[in-house]
Amino acid sequence: MAKLTSRKIAQNSTILFNALGCKLNKYEIEVMRSQAEGLGLSVLFNQKNADVIVVNTCSVTNQASKDSRRMIRKYRNSNPESYIVATGCYAQTDSEEVKELGVDLLLSNLDKEKFFSHIANDIEDFDGKVNQSSSIIDNVQFQSRPFLKVQDGCNAFCSYCIIPRARGRSRSTSVDDVISQVKELAPSYPELVLSGVNLGQYESDGVGFFELLQKICAVDELQLLRISSIEPLDLSDEVLDFMISHPKICNHLHISLQGAQNELLHQMRRKYTVEYYLSRLERIKSQDPDFCIGTDVITGFPGETKEMFEEGLQNLQKFPLDYFHVFTFSSRDKTVAAKMGNHIEGPEKKARNRILTQLSNEKKESFKQSQLNKTVYGVVERQSPAPGYVKALSTNYLPVILQGDSDKLKLKKIKMKIEEVSQDKIFASLSEEQEPGQFNE
Repeated sequence: MAKLTSRKIAQNSTILFNALGCKLNKYEIEVMRSQAEGLGLSVLFNQKNADVIVVNTCSVTNQASKDSRRMIRKYRNSNPESYIVATGCYAQTDSEEVKELGVDLLLSNLDKEKFFSHIANDIEDFDGKVNQSSSIIDNVQFQSRPFLKVQDGCNAFCSYCIIPRARGRSRSTSVDDVISQVKELAPSYPELVLSGVNLGQYESDGVGFFELLQKICAVDELQLLRISSIEPLDLSDEVLDFMISHPKICNHLHISLQGAQNELLHQMRRKYTVEYYLSRLERIKSQDPDFCIGTDVITGFPGETKEMFEEGLQNLQKFPLDYFHVFTFSSRDKTVAAKMGNHIEGPEKKARNRILTQLSNEKKESFKQSQLNKTVYGVVERQSPAPGYVKALSTNYLPVILQGDSDKLKLKKIKMKIEEVSQDKIFASLSEEQEPGQFNE
């Protein structure tokens, strides 16, 4: 933490939050917002001005750092008297740059976990009383499914990635705290999302990721657990078989790939081969063909020849993946990849991105069509898309629209039949075989 000015915060001040980058950044903003309310600050939404402004920055690419810098500067220019807090990955990796932007408080990624205590120090005449619950998640109001962050940081040091420098080494929430959060959230939300920067590396007091999964699924109140992005090396046969067979775990995984060609994986410092990655996919699909699998792919990595790209494209075509997020390589300062030779020209990178994106769209459409006339479980979103209709997300990651009473169905687990699949929408009907009490008040 670095306090950079003598500016103070008046009691009952307004406070505004904004986050760039990953879902974890947005989760952390929700936690900080809850903590601010416990300090007596008035939280604003969708505003440009406030007495206190908190920016949770990102630095995963040079563009993300630039966007973070621009956001802080914009807030300072339009709010010259405001108390501005900068935190997150850009604030961590480029702290000297951030100090020049006129912020009042600089919080590291570790510091922001105790955001309320740092802010409280600068509230004028603060009486020391904090209206906070004992839970790590406090009273956060999530949209439809809470992100349960149980791990932060990373020890992998992939050649393109700034995250170990930005978020530090891997560290995990204690098992007792995780189970306490599950028990607190599960009665209100039928689906929880287990998340972390490198989730599979969870370890606390001798309990690893597999044991944590077992303990969470043993909580009676829990209905559904979705696993966020995970590394292929953390998916042992034992872990995969448990995920596939357990009725509380959603049949959807996002398994990071990044490079679809072995030489490329080596240059990225990814510690697996395409053959191993394929074995994970095949183990899943052989047991549950309706299991949805997605991934991330970087194209235009330094040294990726046309031959390497074509080989990677062929691998992606045959892999039983159902979608992938395609990222055009963006050189990030302070990473090994930034210093590599043979960087790919912009137009070529964009062309490769278009090819991979088209393939992803085809795979996604094929998976959607495969679900026609099938019965699936899902959770109804809090917000209704239109009067008389609700939107749900199936356990295998399909966004579905169906007729129904939002007041009755929102935040409920339901059983539904997929009846129509178009290019941009999937329609379903409530199954007549709802479990007793499935969505009754």
